Amino acid sequence: MWTIAICDDNRRQCWELGVMLKIYSEERNLAVETETFYDGSTLFESLKTGKHYDIIFLDVFMRGMNGVDLGSEIRRGLDNEEVHLVYVTMITNHLELLFQNRPLGLIRKPVPREEVYRVADYARRLETRFQRCFLYRKEKIIYQVAYQEICYFQSVGRKIEIHSTNGVYEFYGKLSSILERGLPVQFIQIHKSYIINRDYVVWQSSKRVCMKNEKGCLSISRPYRRTALWWTDGM
Repeated sequence: MWTIAICDDNRRQCWELGVMLKIYSEERNLAVETETFYDGSTLFESLKTGKHYDIIFLDVFMRGMNGVDLGSEIRRGLDNEEVHLVYVTMITNHLELLFQNRPLGLIRKPVPREEVYRVADYARRLETRFQRCFLYRKEKIIYQVAYQEICYFQSVGRKIEIHSTNGVYEFYGKLSSILERGLPVQFIQIHKSYIINRDYVVWQSSKRVCMKNEKGCLSISRPYRRTALWWTDGM
């Protein structure tokens, strides 16, 4: 699921942008969830709870916390460099204040649909190029899960289960196909049925690993033990 936040004190603008993103998701067969905020403070509170957004479309001038201050808090206060910020504004002076927050793009109001599509397509290309998200297809819809949220992949029959911090997702596929596609370095196969994210390992030996928030341990099968020894403690 691609999660997008829209933050603008103009409710009409929020609605129009939400409609554009809905049409975009349908045309791209992409699973998208949008949340709307009418002031920067409410969005900031959501981010402080750990809520993840892939893109934030952010108005520059708003009552209360404006887009420049919110962007600064996101980048420096929360140390969040993952989310893509896209500024939406009628005024293009003081651009240096926007660029210090490292936005993905700047769109002038009234917002053209082609500009929304352009920046969304660019964000998706970056996610793939820098391997920030795992993409999978289910019933002709493309979903995505941030790699940092994935604890492990599990092969169950003809399906793959993605065990993440937000729940378990499944789709038809094979672990071998996932490996061929390429995974970030923190992922390692320990069994014909498991590929784990080492960042979520809380205890390990040469034969088993225990993952964060999981009740039991996962087995390291014999063919993978030699490969796994370099990151286990040998117990």
